[in-house]
Amino acid sequence: MSAARTLAAAGVAVVALAATGAAAPRPPVHPLLPWHAAVVDANGKLLAWHKPRSGLGYDRVLRLGWGFLERRVPRDSRTGLPVNVLYAVFDGDSLAGAYWQHNPAFLNATLVDSLVAWYPYSGDRRAIATVRRALDHQLTHGTTPVRWAWGGVPFATSCAGDRDYGRCLAGMPRRFYGGIEPDKVGLLGLGYLRFYELTGGRRYLSAALRAADALARHVRQGDDERTPWPFRVDARTGRVVDGAQFGGAVVAPIALFDELLRVGVRRPARYARARALAWRWIRTHPLEPSSPTFNRWSGFYEDVAYNPRSRNQVPPTLVAQYLLTHPAPGSIDADWRRHVDALLRWVRTSFGRGPFRGAQAIDEQRAPGKPGCCSPAGLGSTTSRWGALHALLAARTGDAAARETAFRSLNYATYFARPDGRVACCGRRPWNTYWFSDGYGDYLRSFNWAMAALPELAPARQTHLLGSTSVVQRVAYGRRRVVYRTFSRNAEEALRLRYRPVRILADGRALPRRTALDGEGYTVAPLGRDFVVRVRHEGARHLRVLGPGA
Repeated sequence: MSAARTLAAAGVAVVALAATGAAAPRPPVHPLLPWHAAVVDANGKLLAWHKPRSGLGYDRVLRLGWGFLERRVPRDSRTGLPVNVLYAVFDGDSLAGAYWQHNPAFLNATLVDSLVAWYPYSGDRRAIATVRRALDHQLTHGTTPVRWAWGGVPFATSCAGDRDYGRCLAGMPRRFYGGIEPDKVGLLGLGYLRFYELTGGRRYLSAALRAADALARHVRQGDDERTPWPFRVDARTGRVVDGAQFGGAVVAPIALFDELLRVGVRRPARYARARALAWRWIRTHPLEPSSPTFNRWSGFYEDVAYNPRSRNQVPPTLVAQYLLTHPAPGSIDADWRRHVDALLRWVRTSFGRGPFRGAQAIDEQRAPGKPGCCSPAGLGSTTSRWGALHALLAARTGDAAARETAFRSLNYATYFARPDGRVACCGRRPWNTYWFSDGYGDYLRSFNWAMAALPELAPARQTHLLGSTSVVQRVAYGRRRVVYRTFSRNAEEALRLRYRPVRILADGRALPRRTALDGEGYTVAPLGRDFVVRVRHEGARHLRVLGPGA
């Protein structure tokens, strides 16, 4: 059943439940997610908890999450800084910071991802200021000294509440200062670059270039025992710490190099060489069944002592995302579809929880001999990311099973968001329930990614710019118009409109309507009473999507 038909069936089911007037309350979808009763369709399969008939479930979660980040995060009583700048975790009652370690580089990278997906959809410029504060603090208080071996790059960790980052790297004494994780250098380097593309701030471009330069300078061949960059490094000297020669999200620096090469900034040969070395290693080692390192997706989380035998879902899902969002995945991997299928299947087999009313949940990590982390309910962040990747797969291939998987997992992930904007990482538990990364940065972005891939998942009878292959710098919504500006001159956008467009202008030029988006122009497809519009523009940055009378 298509997602659109599923939503229609859902409306009937919800109305029918309401009409029965049954006294017994509907149970939650999982005992650890008690904040909402489970909402199901006529077939008993899970829907989002908020107004699924109108497709408002994902929109509601996004507005709750961003509203919390922008308006409810308190200032730290000691420093006066926003709590998310100093802490990874906050207390659910007081909202004060908690826990022993902060993960600023990963958190801030995911916040940029969520921002550049949310802003075109919402026009919410307050979100830009919220993320800017976190990035500016990282640049000032969380960057290695430029004369170090890994100079001018972001620290991955800090001790909870510390204004200055660089301590509390897992496996090392708390007093140890200077530890970094090169994959986080790549993740936040790309975050800086995208924030530059959004705002034009040159300091963010400079930070991205420093990250890329350090990664290119330190790349190595990689083999069965060593990834192209070590997982953990003493940035002062360049030595590997805690024996962490292997691990991390190797694809993160690759994505940074790709974007710098696309933008056309300095040192293309150096970046291209480092990118090629790292991608060749991924292709011939963790993606290659004959390799001793096949599916050895080890190392990512900053608060876990190094254990090369432990596995987690972040590196394989980021590889799958890289392939699914590449403009021509076949040009870098002839077997990209098989690899994406295998990666998503491995994650489900290794970390799957449930299914719950037809929805697959995904947990975080597992070490040999241990029960796994972190919840019998799975995590909202990992489940939503896994669901969004299936949405991308469905959009790229037309795979109906992937579409259904995406829909159910994303629906399940909405149940981690409480009605007041607090988002639990893992469901209700007595400790470390609310993480800024798991509950916000690495959670909110997935819903925007999914709606951009599958516009039928977006709200009905609303108008939204759902996504673009470029960063969108400005957007303004009118009654029957959407006006926006992209960073890139050549890009494609997806919109869901409550009106049929009559003209689309690119830098003042009227674009032709097409039956397929195989050249500059736009397509229009009806979706209920709405319209899905896809735009392709070449050599233009200013777009106007105009309806009748606009």
